[in-house]
Amino acid sequence: MMYKSVTFLFALMLLISCGGSGSSSGSSADGGGKSGQGIVTSLSGSSWQTECSKYNKFAAIDDDSIWNVRSSVRIDSSLQATFKTEFFHPEDTICKTMLFDTLNIINLEVKGKVTTDESIDAYKLNETYIFSSEDTMPEVTYTLVYLATEKLYFGKPTGVNLGTTAETRHSSISLADYYVQKVN
Repeated sequence: MMYKSVTFLFALMLLISCGGSGSSSGSSADGGGKSGQGIVTSLSGSSWQTECSKYNKFAAIDDDSIWNVRSSVRIDSSLQATFKTEFFHPEDTICKTMLFDTLNIINLEVKGKVTTDESIDAYKLNETYIFSSEDTMPEVTYTLVYLATEKLYFGKPTGVNLGTTAETRHSSISLADYYVQKVN
């Protein structure tokens, strides 16, 4: 009888210490429920970087190799993000010698869950620009954010969803364009 009691207590302690068999919505794989608290926690204090890739800011020009770029973003605990994009010659396909860079400092605000055009469960993201080294500086960009393991995706403009207002928020995410988490 004593053996069964000890076994039962041990099993109960193990079950409690592991959190039971269910999962709470705050730590689920969906990023923490509708409020987005889980994704906020995951983004806070993180750093991300893209690989060297081709970039053409001028879509009207039919040459997709005007520059090679590598981008990085560092997000602090208050969700202030510093985006840096480094530009390289089209021939520099490994992004070895940077020619110039741009810098944007943006406050991020997660606004709740949404499903993208591709049926991906993402979050609404409002980006409020504080500083931009480029010629133009939008006040707010209404976009999306999606986090999958060590990959970070942002929304992209499509059709009328240019991200200039909450009603025209980006509604699409390209799974081919992502940042990879950097280990600090």
